[in-house]
Amino acid sequence: MTKSLTNIKVLDFSHALSGPFCSMLLAELGAKIIKIEPPHGDHFRPANGGATFAVVNRNKRSLCLDLKQPSASIIMERLISKCDVILENFTPGTMKRLGYHYEALKKMKPDIIYASISGFGSTGPYKDLKGYDAVAQAMSGIMAATGEPNRPPVRVGPSLIDMGTGMYVVIGILDALRTRDLNGEGAQLEFNLLESALSWMSQSIANFSRTGKVPERTGSALASFSPYQVFNAHDGQVFIGASTDVFWQKLCSALEAEELINDERFSTMEKRVSNRQILTKLIEKKLQNFKVNSILSKLRKAEVPCADVLDIEGVVNDPHVKARDVISYCDDPNLGQILQTRMPIGDGSLPYPAPLLGEHNDEILADLGFDEKAIQNFLETKTVISKKDK
Repeated sequence: MTKSLTNIKVLDFSHALSGPFCSMLLAELGAKIIKIEPPHGDHFRPANGGATFAVVNRNKRSLCLDLKQPSASIIMERLISKCDVILENFTPGTMKRLGYHYEALKKMKPDIIYASISGFGSTGPYKDLKGYDAVAQAMSGIMAATGEPNRPPVRVGPSLIDMGTGMYVVIGILDALRTRDLNGEGAQLEFNLLESALSWMSQSIANFSRTGKVPERTGSALASFSPYQVFNAHDGQVFIGASTDVFWQKLCSALEAEELINDERFSTMEKRVSNRQILTKLIEKKLQNFKVNSILSKLRKAEVPCADVLDIEGVVNDPHVKARDVISYCDDPNLGQILQTRMPIGDGSLPYPAPLLGEHNDEILADLGFDEKAIQNFLETKTVISKKDK
């Protein structure tokens, strides 16, 4: 199967999570990714025992290149001449100091697509601040809206802002590639974590402009629906989402709590939301008569949206996840066999493992037309760092 980005070459200077997640998705679509790493490597290599790096850097080749060495420019000129996309997530101004900012590369390759990711963008009072996923969550209102009432704000578990920004960058690159097909022109693209986070809060921002109300923390509940949250059953927890009157009535019947249907306190969604605390206690009292598997069976039979609250072990062993082959063991040169999750895009083929630092130095340099003597010179001058030198 020919993938849509089969002939697209990406020069990836990114590190940590947002940029590598983006280039990992591009690789799923067939793009050829060359990951440019400094002598010490991507600082995310040891994170979570190397598992995070292994996931977001699969299907890539690694070139360990010291951009501060004078002869690095010789390699860079050839790399740029052959690539379609530049991806970087340094602090704004870093690539300019190195001499590889958009205006410089545009002169070398006019149709280059240059995508940058930062914490706050290249303009504005926060442009020089360090930006991380949790920083964006805190500054966008996400953290203030997450957690239990009367408890401190909580960071959303997965690094959704990093990964969500990476997805936005993929969309931007695909758009720029399509536009280039039409007019032959390259593009400079800028993305930042804060604005990605704000996009997730757009509904809350719009509602604030209408009502003046700041979103309250509601735990696992959704402010506009009730019952729509995690409840305690006899032997565990279950999520129930009765988002319509029909689901509410079916829920009451499944719980053998028909009396709640006729209770005036819960006769409309607005009333159920207003009386959420009372309703939660009544439902949990009923749920104490059921084990999780039993109540899930009853609710699913009644077609009420519900789920058991799984930890990662439960997810990996879930029969539906197994039947869909979403998670598979793959070999990794550093970690041995690890579980890799299939992305919802691409052809579903098993990924190549993330590269060792500088694993593809010789291969990439040879592809660029450098002979053995030139490659040896790059190694001797520490322009390119081999695995043996680390």
